[in-house]
Amino acid sequence: MPFDPNQPRDSQGRWIKTGGVLTAAALATVVAAASGGDTVASVGAGLDAATSKSVSDANTANSKKAARNGDRAEAWRRLALKEVRNKLKKELRCAVQSFGQVQQYFLRHPCQKLDQLLFVVQDTNGNTIAGSVTWVKMPSAESAAQLRGLEDTYGSGDVTPFGTEVLEAGGFRFTGKHYRSRQDGKLVVIAETDPVKGSPSDEFLKQVADVADVLPPP
Repeated sequence: MPFDPNQPRDSQGRWIKTGGVLTAAALATVVAAASGGDTVASVGAGLDAATSKSVSDANTANSKKAARNGDRAEAWRRLALKEVRNKLKKELRCAVQSFGQVQQYFLRHPCQKLDQLLFVVQDTNGNTIAGSVTWVKMPSAESAAQLRGLEDTYGSGDVTPFGTEVLEAGGFRFTGKHYRSRQDGKLVVIAETDPVKGSPSDEFLKQVADVADVLPPP
């Protein structure tokens, strides 16, 4: 499938796998539904020093342990973060919720289930990071491995965040730079994080993605 010539590239000139486009205001709107319509007041604020650097390996390990147990609140607490918004959608359609070679693969090898979580976490000053977690159940471990191989390849397309279905282009974009994936038999889990605005380190954002990627399916 041809690439969009406007698709961003990394520092080495390679195509960057990108998720869907989310404006800062739209992101707050999409995830506000989980909490009675409140919006994230600090969207657009810069991240402070507490989240601009990585946390200790011990805290990351404890965070991942809590995440594996499904305790997101404790997982984020271990990273000095707090989840303030979330929106979960189940039984999404894989071929509709994807693009590029990933979409073409789903057309040939339909998934059995696709669930996705969009979340927003903040530090103690209210600064904000957005993330998504996607759980894809394939018919076999072999097809799951093939899907993960595509997902892990720059320029191959992606499973897009569900919020982009009702949003116009422009604004915030998941870059694919802070990305993690794993396979557990027939299950493929894909996690991505990015600041809505700010300058946290790549290492810290990847740590948040590492934690998100071990969350169990809903």
